[in-house]
Amino acid sequence: MPRGNSLSNAEITRRIEQARDLLDEVLVLTRNGRREGAPSTASAAKVQVKHGAIDFSMPIRAFVKKYGTNMSGPKKFTLMVAYLTKGDATKRITLAEIERYWNKMTAKGLLGMKFNRFYASQAKENDWANTEKTGAYHLRPAWKEIFQ
Repeated sequence: MPRGNSLSNAEITRRIEQARDLLDEVLVLTRNGRREGAPSTASAAKVQVKHGAIDFSMPIRAFVKKYGTNMSGPKKFTLMVAYLTKGDATKRITLAEIERYWNKMTAKGLLGMKFNRFYASQAKENDWANTEKTGAYHLRPAWKEIFQ
């Protein structure tokens, strides 16, 4: 039993992931040469998401409509994984379940396309989502890059 450690492993992991998210944001800001509060050059159509500002309590269709506008297929795949896991990198979601929700939202105002398994492999290549077990996906710490 470790001495002096009142935090559980899950809590320590959660705090390390929070710190990693903050460091990732700082790195992005320094690479872009921008200061906090500097005017953004991003188009008005993109949704600006700040750390922890994603509302997972919304219904899935409203969530996809709000955050998924003008995203590519792999980004939309990552967005679906994020919603279904509520942003928790420790939760796993099956590919079949992602596909089932996706195919209910093929209207142009939502996802706008049928599910393609290529999106999952592209999300893995971009380090937004990963799978250790075939067909069970989880978020990676860099998943919030889909909003940039």
